[in-house]
Amino acid sequence: MLKKLKIMMILIFLNPSVILHAQEIKEDAELHTQGQFVTLTFHDVRDDVANNGDRDTYAISSKNLGQFLAWLKRSDWKVIRLEDVWQARQNNVALPDKALLLTFDDGALSSYNRVYPLLKQYQLPAVFAIVTSWINGNSYDAYEAYGQGNLMNWQQMREMQNSHLVEFVSHSDNLHKGILANPQQNMEPAAITRQYLATRQSYETDEVYHQRILDDLKKSKTVLDHELGIDTKAIFWPYGAVTKETEQLAKQAGLPLSFSLGDVSVHESSIKTYQRAIVMGNPVPEELHSQMLRFLEDIRRPSKNRKSIISIDPSDLVNADGTLVDEKLGKMLDQLASLKTNAIIFKVISDKDQNGKVQNAFFPTALLPHYHDVLNRIIWQAKTRIGQQVYTELPLDLETEQHISLARLTEDLFKNNSSLDGLILNVQDQMDCALQGQKWSQQCQQNVQQIFKIKEQVKNKANELVNISTNFRTVLKVKPEISQFDGLKALLDQGLMYSDLIYVELDPLRSPKTYNAFEKSSQQLTNMQKQRLMVGFDISAKQAKDWKIYKQAYQQLKASGIQKLGVASYQLNQGRAIHENLYVDLSLNDSALNYKDPYVIESKAEHK
Repeated sequence: MLKKLKIMMILIFLNPSVILHAQEIKEDAELHTQGQFVTLTFHDVRDDVANNGDRDTYAISSKNLGQFLAWLKRSDWKVIRLEDVWQARQNNVALPDKALLLTFDDGALSSYNRVYPLLKQYQLPAVFAIVTSWINGNSYDAYEAYGQGNLMNWQQMREMQNSHLVEFVSHSDNLHKGILANPQQNMEPAAITRQYLATRQSYETDEVYHQRILDDLKKSKTVLDHELGIDTKAIFWPYGAVTKETEQLAKQAGLPLSFSLGDVSVHESSIKTYQRAIVMGNPVPEELHSQMLRFLEDIRRPSKNRKSIISIDPSDLVNADGTLVDEKLGKMLDQLASLKTNAIIFKVISDKDQNGKVQNAFFPTALLPHYHDVLNRIIWQAKTRIGQQVYTELPLDLETEQHISLARLTEDLFKNNSSLDGLILNVQDQMDCALQGQKWSQQCQQNVQQIFKIKEQVKNKANELVNISTNFRTVLKVKPEISQFDGLKALLDQGLMYSDLIYVELDPLRSPKTYNAFEKSSQQLTNMQKQRLMVGFDISAKQAKDWKIYKQAYQQLKASGIQKLGVASYQLNQGRAIHENLYVDLSLNDSALNYKDPYVIESKAEHK
């Protein structure tokens, strides 16, 4: 269970879209800024690790690690200590260019009998993150992770500490595990999950959750300091699972240095957690060097990765009473896995009575009359089963017309869904005035300012609770009803200050004038501006000639450099037609060997 959870969490928090080919990676002096450093995270080290397909995807061979450390010693990279990071933060002491922090998680015995001798041989420092309860007898989780007798003991760690090459930090006392996260019994990281209490059919209160995390971190620090005679200042979060909320709890526990997993954070500057690149697949030194360079490149340039985005209403996955139908969810995930998309948008509230007023949410909240607690399960399955990034969508008019605070609603949403990758604020046609013209009227400016104000309130609330390991994005979604987009460029320029992306919903079949005007204006955008655009088509095709219009529109936008494209309202009963007509245009599958048609069995059943 523990290893399975770890694999799922790493798949969630690493962003495969930023991986570049090695030959495309170049060292660039502009990438190195004062205070920036790379952190590599290793786990077990064995002599017999397979080059491919080892039983432990996080293990590295003694040979590969030794060769990497030998290369480091000859290279112009400088291996730093955790104390260097602390001095850089507290006293503005500049870190060297190409600074590297070596870290090893969990306290495996190989840290003492394989890693430590190599550190002494090459005189290189490293940091070791310890799960204190494992060392002190939590045999179940420890054995599941590394087997019986495969953890260091305190005497070995004291020897390492006395070498002055080694620093020890907290990896929590007993948070390196999953706990019950929803009524559907998914297990999720203990540090950022408000535990679902099945007997009470409710969740931990904020107070109980905060106290549980604080007590654990305090205990971990106390044990480490007592056993090793140190004053540790850092927490390396299990699974990289940390929010701004838990970051503050760690500070209260005496652990002000906080480390997560993932690429360089794009979160607001008040978040102090550092990111770490995790080592997987038994890499050779050249591959590790490439990973170090990628770490520095992430987020410093406009994202050029492709996205294939599917927008879904969870109403399509639940019964009339709001209970989740796992069979429908499984069918949806199978369809998207075959289509090879990589991002989903879930519309997380709905108009239950079809009266024009939103009344129902798919997550626990007291702000609406009804809710069904199914969203966490849907998100977790989408991320762990088919590796999707997941965004949620909230409508602006919930606040402007129904006077329900979107910031408060966002707080409820993220308390139970901290692994989200993005939040979309749907403004419908309320920014048409800004999209149409380069000069905005006073009324238009006021409308835009109100939208941006609400947007920032929502974004700030999300940033308090979202997992820092995710490359979190905020998005403004527009559904224009206009025939010119002269203001698109200006809005993107201004929008970059307030929103990561702008999502434009179009229908080339029903509203060709709007689509054509958008396509023409998009050709005038810079590459950076195009990377800030997402476009979703509201598919209304019924005949073969209709599908040709969508295919042509997708191809036009891709040819112009817009790489984040998708379907605005995907439904289960549309899946087969979309697969048959738009697979080439939507799919990110780059190999015929990886193709699987989910409708073959369905077709055979129909002909029986």
